[in-house]
Amino acid sequence: MKKIKTLLLSLVFLFSLFSFNDFSSAKQVHDGSKTEKLTKLEKSFLKDVTGHTEEEIDMLPLEIAKQLVKDKAVIQDSKTETFFFEENAGNVENEENTSGTLITMGTISSSTMTLAGTVYKVTSDRSGYDKFYIYGNFRWLKSPFYELVDKMTFGFPSSAGFFLPTSDGAITQHQHRYSQDPQGNGTWVDYAIDYTPSDWEPNAGVAGEFDLRSSTEFSLHKGYMGQYVYVPTSRNGTINIKIEYGHAKYVGQPSVSVFPAGLSITPSSSVDTASYALTLTY
Repeated sequence: MKKIKTLLLSLVFLFSLFSFNDFSSAKQVHDGSKTEKLTKLEKSFLKDVTGHTEEEIDMLPLEIAKQLVKDKAVIQDSKTETFFFEENAGNVENEENTSGTLITMGTISSSTMTLAGTVYKVTSDRSGYDKFYIYGNFRWLKSPFYELVDKMTFGFPSSAGFFLPTSDGAITQHQHRYSQDPQGNGTWVDYAIDYTPSDWEPNAGVAGEFDLRSSTEFSLHKGYMGQYVYVPTSRNGTINIKIEYGHAKYVGQPSVSVFPAGLSITPSSSVDTASYALTLTY
């Protein structure tokens, strides 16, 4: 009987040991993936060649930062700082503040959310065409009361000659991602990533959906969208690229429409929107 007890204790010990080792290994792999960083050479390129500040580099998602280096990206827009929604903007249409932020029907407080956007010129993989990368991101600084499906749009006038890359009838070279910090302690979880836009219009722009997860008062939300576009090298001019965010206030989700300035959020009393313009000379 004593031998049986000894054998059982030994088996329990071995099982615990293996379980601990498996857990430790899994944790190390998880930690290792989260601690991947840019190399000094990559950071140097993003600062000295691309034109980002160190603070902006730290804010870029790792996969985006590394891709910018591979693309030999150079910032074309003169404004790369974060844009803020005006406090209590009310139903203000086409009002531009001193920071360059264009607000349309915006009622989202500046203490609630920030937006940022950049347009880059990148190495083209098509002969006879220039290539650009449009990038925009948002971050809720406090969880919104209504957590439904929001949208972000990139819009540009069709007269500019820009077109979206496609494959088998679908838009390609696109990505939008949504993440949440459930406890507001800096631990972000990626919940959704899509490689095709939710909406698009030929020569006018793309949109991405962001399904905000239910949360507590401490939770935070953020996301980004990126899209490559091409334009014939024979074309030249200066245009505005409109980046717009639409937040559903009550039910449903924002819809999109095509305007002379490109694809945008459709104005609605049930949607708060804010937008700003990036300037691109090509």
